Amino acid sequence: MTAAITPDTPVQFLPSVGPGRSKALAAAGIETAGDLLWFFPFRYEDRRHPTRIADLGRNVDSPVVLRGRVVSAGAKVSPVKRMRLFEALIEDGTGAVRLVWFNQPYLSDQIERGDNLAIYGTPRLGRNGLQIESPDWEKFDGAEEDAGAIVAIYSKITNVPPKALRQIVAAALQAIPSIDDPLPAELRKRLGVIGLAESLEAIHRPQELTADFARFRSPAHLRIIMQEFFVFQLALRVRRATEEIKEKTRRIAIGDELRAEVKQVLPFRLTGAQKRVLKEIADDLRATKPMYRLLQGDVGSGKTIVALIAAMIMIRNGHQVALLAPTEILAEQHFQRIRQLLDHSVVTAKATGSMAAGERRTLIAGLRDGYIQLVVGTHALLEDRIVFKSLGLAIVDEQHRFGVEQRQKLFAKGDTPDILVMTATPIPRSLALAMYGDLELSIIDELPPGRQEIKTAVRASSQLDRAWKFVDEQIDDGAQVYAVYPIIEESEKLNLKPLTAGFDAIEKRFPNRRIGMLHGRMSATEKEDVMQRFKAGQLDILVSTTVIEVGIDVPNASIMLIMDAHRFGLSQLHQLRGRVGRGTRASYCILVSDDEKDRLAVFARTRDGFEVAERDLEIRGPGEFLGTRQSGVARFRFGNILRDHDLMDKARDVAIEVLDKEGPVRAEELARKILGVRLPAATRD
Repeated sequence: MTAAITPDTPVQFLPSVGPGRSKALAAAGIETAGDLLWFFPFRYEDRRHPTRIADLGRNVDSPVVLRGRVVSAGAKVSPVKRMRLFEALIEDGTGAVRLVWFNQPYLSDQIERGDNLAIYGTPRLGRNGLQIESPDWEKFDGAEEDAGAIVAIYSKITNVPPKALRQIVAAALQAIPSIDDPLPAELRKRLGVIGLAESLEAIHRPQELTADFARFRSPAHLRIIMQEFFVFQLALRVRRATEEIKEKTRRIAIGDELRAEVKQVLPFRLTGAQKRVLKEIADDLRATKPMYRLLQGDVGSGKTIVALIAAMIMIRNGHQVALLAPTEILAEQHFQRIRQLLDHSVVTAKATGSMAAGERRTLIAGLRDGYIQLVVGTHALLEDRIVFKSLGLAIVDEQHRFGVEQRQKLFAKGDTPDILVMTATPIPRSLALAMYGDLELSIIDELPPGRQEIKTAVRASSQLDRAWKFVDEQIDDGAQVYAVYPIIEESEKLNLKPLTAGFDAIEKRFPNRRIGMLHGRMSATEKEDVMQRFKAGQLDILVSTTVIEVGIDVPNASIMLIMDAHRFGLSQLHQLRGRVGRGTRASYCILVSDDEKDRLAVFARTRDGFEVAERDLEIRGPGEFLGTRQSGVARFRFGNILRDHDLMDKARDVAIEVLDKEGPVRAEELARKILGVRLPAATRD
């Protein structure tokens, strides 16, 4: 007698799963039947009504489902870009259409003449007429059980054909009756959701493809959204409550002598917003509970100066400070700026992955003994061998580049250190509360005097010659220029201008100009050398990827030219634009693109970073807006923080009620129970 399938049944004991498929599933984070229950479809195909090929002309630029027979198939090389193609022609009795896949020669072994294919893709008019590029596909036969059904489509797993994957998931669904719902009935009622078993059954085997279901807003999807929102908010509240239980052993004093020293190092008078935020931070430093604060400020608003003053307060009270930055370029810039301002009155060190062995030994000893008072570093600061004598303040710059786990790893290096996390990505308050509900929020909403207004213009690629002529004239006048590209090298899948080709073209166009190149694949030494030459005025044009997006400060650079600007989010464009306008020169940002002109025109008219962020959220949603896949960053299967802000608010309210009623210990147990349902990285990004 075959054993009943439960959520704990290993996948190798499911029908149609042999050793090879078991290994492929494990590589995707799927080891049990329970994991498969949480491996959700990313879309559905209604195969009850496939589109006839004869009707494709009415569906140009709209996704369709087709079923047809392959009448020809083969690989070829494109005469235009010399890229490899695989083409197939399918017909369904009403007509034929060409299918094209780029750089997938292995399809020659998988798709042959005579095969019956189910196709999902978007028909477009190309040079050779109507065609469908890079469609999803799978084979079917005459007895195909999915024909005339609503079919769940899952992310592809190596060596597991789509039909076989559906059969494996169907076998795992037998475990649903024995699944334990981690949300008690009373909590489900307060959250307004259905049971977990009912939700999972509906998501994997929908009976009807309603509008709510297709956009992941059905009761089944809402159950998953609310569960993830609730446990996210509960975890934030528990951590905050746990931190508040602790008391700092250190006591911080701010006297006249310290105030005088701070005034001496300030390069300019603080703005009203900086003074307000600095008072909030100083009050936190002097409090008995550890500070846990998020500092938001638009590009160039002076967050670093505020953080440096907080660091001086901590150091003059006998404790150490760590500043964590996401890149070596930004860490180096912080390090040099701090040394310039403090003029060796504070012992400062740098910690990066490219340190020599001797430098690393000196750093480790200096931090352990307390000789080093302030360290600026990258992920190298998180190494286990980095130990502080008395870490009093941990500062994390560009917070969205780090996950919660990484943040916590730094904080664990001190005895309840005060924590200041900073971001120059303007985050609307509602989203900030959802993402960082465990942090107090401070906002610098005022720019220092003297910052130049940046004139922004959108130009088509046909106007590029005119833009380069303007750039040349500005260089004659002493300006320096950033030219930013979205990719480093040519891609056969993306029709974008690559940095390497751009660099060659710019060198040919400006043979008498000094041109440098900067991108993420260069070594730390190479990147630092290029940046120092640009800062010293030894380069006229810096051709770069978005590695210059954060923290780069070259006052003489006054032109930002961004190629294929439609490939960037508005907030990222705002960050890039903020690299200019830092000196006395009139500054310009030129967006070159033939696509999404309306969206870019909105950006060109908008100066305020928070307004940019709001529009970016509306257009792209929170996943792309955050621009990160780091562990611990808010990431939900179906939930959209912007669209579902009312659900997030409800989840937060219920989480606070549960914490107040049950206390931190039992609330944490509930959060762990909910997270005990394994959540593999299952849905398609």
